[in-house]
Amino acid sequence: MKLEITREWFVRRAKQEGDLEISAGRLARDPTPDETDIEAAVADIADPIRMAFGSLVETMRRRRGLTVEKLAERLDLDVGDIMRIERDAHFRPEPRAVYRLAETFDLPHKALQQLSGNTVARPGLQEQALRFAARSGESPQKLSRDEQRALEEFVAYLQKQQG
Repeated sequence: MKLEITREWFVRRAKQEGDLEISAGRLARDPTPDETDIEAAVADIADPIRMAFGSLVETMRRRRGLTVEKLAERLDLDVGDIMRIERDAHFRPEPRAVYRLAETFDLPHKALQQLSGNTVARPGLQEQALRFAARSGESPQKLSRDEQRALEEFVAYLQKQQG
């Protein structure tokens, strides 16, 4: 028996998936393979954006009243990975981890993949991400009003980028 998968089959399957992004290998990390050195292009702006990504994850976790351990348990991730996401701007989490964070915090998957450095960020994202990171605090206590407002504005911006 020979299994034949046609282009039409792939198109039908893609339409069934809706807005979900499913890929494997190098394209799973970056959808622009035509650039010669994609890792260098992403790295140029990734660290500041990933700082904002870490701040966003930490702020969302605190907003939900979760400890690092509880969030790691909920996402089925290593505690060290959560800590690196929140604190290490050079750490690039696996796309699966970013997807689970997006699901847990009800955030757009594509925008979170961009913030994590897994895909190239849309224009304007870096500025908004840095503005958010600068306004979010490092206090382990409850979110201040300014932190809450910064979080809500940034999440609203991410939601608009989905379209």
